[in-house]
Amino acid sequence: MHLDDSTDHRNDTAPPTEKEREAVFMLKGMMGDTVQEDVVLGLLRFHNGDADKAASALLEGNFHGVHALPNSNTATTSGPRTPPPSKPEKPPVIDLTGDDDDKELSRALQASLEESQVTNFGPSTRAPDPNWAMVSSNTDTNANTQVSQEHQMLSRAIEESLAFYSNNEEVFEELPLEKQVRKGGRPVALRPTSQSLTYASLLLHGLFFVPQVRLAIAEWRPPAPTPAIDGSVPEVAPPKSGPGYILWSMLEIFANMDLAQLSELNVDAAIAAFGPDHWNSPVERPGDVSFLFYNKLAWIVEAELYSAAATEIQQAAWPRLFHFRYGSSDADLIDAPFDRRIDLSAVKVDIRGTDDANDLLSCLSSELTMQGIDGFVKQQVIIQPSDVVAFQLVRDNLIPTPSGPAGSRVERQTFRYPMQVYLDQFLKENLEIANARRARLHEIQAEVESLHKRKDVLTRHNDRDVLADMYSSIYYYENIAEHENDPQRETTIQDTARKLRKIVTRIENELQTIDVTIAKLGAETENIFDCPELRKHRYDLRVVLAHDGLYGRNHLYSYVKQKGRWWKTVDYLVTEVSEDTVLNDPVGLHLGAGPYFLIYSRALGEEEDNMCAPWPEVVKANVRHNNKVFLEQLPPEIAAQVTELNSSPGSPDTSAVQSEYTISSDSVEPPESRQEPMEVGNQPSSHGA
Repeated sequence: MHLDDSTDHRNDTAPPTEKEREAVFMLKGMMGDTVQEDVVLGLLRFHNGDADKAASALLEGNFHGVHALPNSNTATTSGPRTPPPSKPEKPPVIDLTGDDDDKELSRALQASLEESQVTNFGPSTRAPDPNWAMVSSNTDTNANTQVSQEHQMLSRAIEESLAFYSNNEEVFEELPLEKQVRKGGRPVALRPTSQSLTYASLLLHGLFFVPQVRLAIAEWRPPAPTPAIDGSVPEVAPPKSGPGYILWSMLEIFANMDLAQLSELNVDAAIAAFGPDHWNSPVERPGDVSFLFYNKLAWIVEAELYSAAATEIQQAAWPRLFHFRYGSSDADLIDAPFDRRIDLSAVKVDIRGTDDANDLLSCLSSELTMQGIDGFVKQQVIIQPSDVVAFQLVRDNLIPTPSGPAGSRVERQTFRYPMQVYLDQFLKENLEIANARRARLHEIQAEVESLHKRKDVLTRHNDRDVLADMYSSIYYYENIAEHENDPQRETTIQDTARKLRKIVTRIENELQTIDVTIAKLGAETENIFDCPELRKHRYDLRVVLAHDGLYGRNHLYSYVKQKGRWWKTVDYLVTEVSEDTVLNDPVGLHLGAGPYFLIYSRALGEEEDNMCAPWPEVVKANVRHNNKVFLEQLPPEIAAQVTELNSSPGSPDTSAVQSEYTISSDSVEPPESRQEPMEVGNQPSSHGA
C-alpha cells in the first residue's frame, strides 16, 4: 500500500496528512503501545509513505536510526493487539484473483505456529539442521535481548491476528441464478456452506479431473439386487449406507460436474457421506486434514472397487488405482497381502527450503535413502506402482527469527514440482541402473563443490575480492605511480604492472574454465536419469491445492487441468490460468504456506485423457431433469442464451426418477435419502447463509 509518493520523510516536523494518519492508525493498531505515534510516523516517512515496508521494519526492529523501542516502563502493553473496536469488526476478504494493496501486509501477520512431526516414506533419522532452529544450540539465549524481544513481539502479533481472523467467518455467499450459468467450458465449482470443509470439497473437486479416478467411479455399479421369488429382477437401487453409499455419492457428484449447466453446486448433504474432519483453526495445516481425508477416501474406494485390497489373506495383484506398494529394497513384498503400512496412497514430502532440495524429485530421493539406527543405509523403493499418486507438501518451519543485523531478511524460494514426473528411478525393477546413475550424480556434485571451493581460493582472501584488489593495484601502477625521472623505478613500475596483468589473466582464464566445467556438469545432472530404461512410467500433474496462509474459504484454492487448459477455483470463482502460474505460484511464500497437495496420475493419450465417462442412465436422467428445472427458473432472456453442453445427454426428461441432487423447487418433491440436494443459490434451504 503506497501513500503519496511526494511525501518527504526528511520533513519529520510537518503535520501528518490524511493518508499518513490512516496508515499510522493501522500500524499503531498492529503494534499496540510498544511504539509511539510520532515514531511510527517518522518510520513511515523514512520509507516514503510505504506502509508495507514500515510494517516490516516495525516487526523486524529495523528503525534506520529513526528511533529505538521504548523501554518497558513506557509501554502499557507488551505486544501487538488486534484493531480497535472503532475499526470494522470483520476483516476485509482478500481477493486472490486481483490486486489488493493491503494483501501483503495482511499476510505478513499470518503464520503457522504449529509444531508437528512429519512421517514421510519412512522414519527420518537426519540430524536437526541448526539453520532451521529458532535458537541455535550453541547460542546464548540471553546474548541478544533485542532479537528475543522482536520474536516475542512478532509471535504476539501473529497470535492476535489469528484470533481476529478465526472469529470472523467468511459468510457463504449465494449468487443470483443468472450468475450461476456455466459458460466457456469452465469446471463446475463445489461449495460447502461451512468454510471448515472447503478443503474437502476442493479435494473431491480435484479427483474428478484425474481421468483414472473419474472413469473408475463412472464404471462402478452397485451390486445387483437378489431376484424376487417370481424370478423378476428389481431395479438397481442406490446404496443407502456403507462404502457403496460413498461411491454412489462420488458418482453423482462427478456426473453433475460433467453434465450440469450450473457453474456451482452446494455439496453440504453430499459431502456428509464422506465424514471428513473439519479444518477448524488457522494454526492447523489444511494439508494435514487433506492427507487424512484423501487416505480414508482412497482406502474406501479401492476396497470397494477391488475387494482383494480389503482382505487380510494373500491375493494376486489387484488393479492399483490409489495405492502403491513400497518397502526396503531387500524385502520380498511382491506377493504379500494388502497392508496399509506398505500400501500407501499419499506421501508426505518434507520441504526444508534449501537450494539442493527444493524440488519434488530431490526430496523424494532424499526420503527414499535413509540412514538406519544401525548405521547402515537402507534404501526404500516402490515395489508396485499405482495409477494415481499424491504428495502432501509439509512445511514445518515458522517465520524465521531475526538472527543477523536488524532488517536482515531470509529469502525464500517457491517449491518446484514438474508438470511431468518419471517415477522409474524409484522402482525396484530399476534399482541397479538407478543406483549407478545416483553414484555418478554424487560424483558430479562432489566435483562441482570442489570447483566452487577452487573459485573461492582464486577470488577471495580474508573476505576481500582478490581480483578487485589486483585491478586496483594495476590501475595504480599504470596510472598513478610516478617514476620521478628514475629509469630504474620506471622499469620496476612497468614490470610490476605487467606481472599483475599476467596473474589476473591466468586467474580469469582458470575461472572461465571452471565456469564452463560447472555448466557442463550441471547439464549432465539435469539429464542424469534421462534414458529409455528410466522413462517408462510417466505421471502427469492433474491437481494442485494451495493455501495463502490465512484462514477461510477464500484462502484455499485449487488448480485443475481439463482438456489441456488449467483452471483456478477459489470458492465459486473459476478462472483460466497459464501453466507457468500453476508451477510458480508464490502464494504464502513467507508464511509457511503455499501449494500443499499435489495429485499426479499415469500419462494417457489425448483420446483416453478426454474419454466420455459412462455414467449410469438413471444418473444422467437426473441431471437432465435438474438442468431443465434450472433453465425454467432463469429469466427468459438468460435461458435463451444458454446452450446445451456438448456432453449433455439428450433432451430433458421430466419423468426421470428424482436424484438426491435435484435442484430445490416448488415443482420437485424433496428426495427421501437425504434432506438436502445439491443446491442452486437463492433456493429454499435449511443451510442458511
